[in-house]
Amino acid sequence: MNTKPNFTTELPAVGGNSVSGSGADITSPDPPPIIGLDEREQEVFNYLCKQLREAGIEHTTAGMPIAVIVRTFIDWIDASQKCATEGRTQVSKTGWVTPLPWADDEKRLKMELGQWLPKACLTIPSLARVRKDTGEKGGQDDLFGDLVNHAMSSPQKRSLN
Repeated sequence: MNTKPNFTTELPAVGGNSVSGSGADITSPDPPPIIGLDEREQEVFNYLCKQLREAGIEHTTAGMPIAVIVRTFIDWIDASQKCATEGRTQVSKTGWVTPLPWADDEKRLKMELGQWLPKACLTIPSLARVRKDTGEKGGQDDLFGDLVNHAMSSPQKRSLN
């Protein structure tokens, strides 16, 4: 019996479905032109888009939210590194301990990421919810499909042909 997993066909997905590992049929957006991502930000933007493509998540119109997430993530990394190197608190002459500004920034940015990441399907629970809601088919719903099918099958339409 072959005990090695075969990852060449399909990858397991959250929610019991399977997704293609290539993401060839899903395209990623460009970042908004005016935002001007620097090299680090562009690297994170590309990484997030790649992960969404590989997960089979449609994100063609998500350039702006992904750019906001990227900026917030980079700012959070910078604030976290500053906390690690320069500390989180300061002590006044009277002994009063207060957080440093970058410690407050780090906490606020972490909370913002916690709000933005699920919106872009970048957390496991949000991905599981999308998989559950979309099922095997996924993609965008055809809002008027039932109405068009009903109109095309009406007796009056058949008599015109």
